[in-house]
Amino acid sequence: MKKLTLVVLAICMACGFAFAQQGEKAVGINLGYGSGDFHKAFKIGAEFKYNVTDAIRIAPGFDYFFKSEGVGLWGINANAHYLFDIKRVEGLKLYPLVGISLLGSLISDEVTGLEGVDWDDIYPGIGDYVDGAMEEATKNQTKFGFNIGAGIQYPVMENIDLGFEIKYQFVSDFDQIVFGISAAYKF
Repeated sequence: MKKLTLVVLAICMACGFAFAQQGEKAVGINLGYGSGDFHKAFKIGAEFKYNVTDAIRIAPGFDYFFKSEGVGLWGINANAHYLFDIKRVEGLKLYPLVGISLLGSLISDEVTGLEGVDWDDIYPGIGDYVDGAMEEATKNQTKFGFNIGAGIQYPVMENIDLGFEIKYQFVSDFDQIVFGISAAYKF
């Protein structure tokens, strides 16, 4: 019982310590490209970054993937970064990331370039794909998944960081690799 009490006390102290050393906050925009079997397109996004400790950061964000051949995607992500300082270059940080993702499809009535796609494999129960039109209620899907990747950031000004990130989104039927460049304002 004493060991359990000590473990719980240590966890509580660690959590309190982590939040007592809250770090910087930043908001940023990003541009990139997503490439998967179902969809390949450019994206634009926004992200909020909050340092829980000096090394651990949470980064919720939103991405919009432009329509390509009548298909678009949107995504809401909540990622965690573990920041590594690169001592040889002041301010340079590398980080692995893990997180969760909610990805949704936006399919227009005029899908092109997807002839021969078995829509029942992608959207079970959708029925026949006839004359480029699908029922509105069944053509847009939303699915949960997770992210894994890495990034790098470098301060170009006192309050501005530039970065590059690559991640793989594991989302059923919408798996994709996403590359992005970003600019973030720290406050």
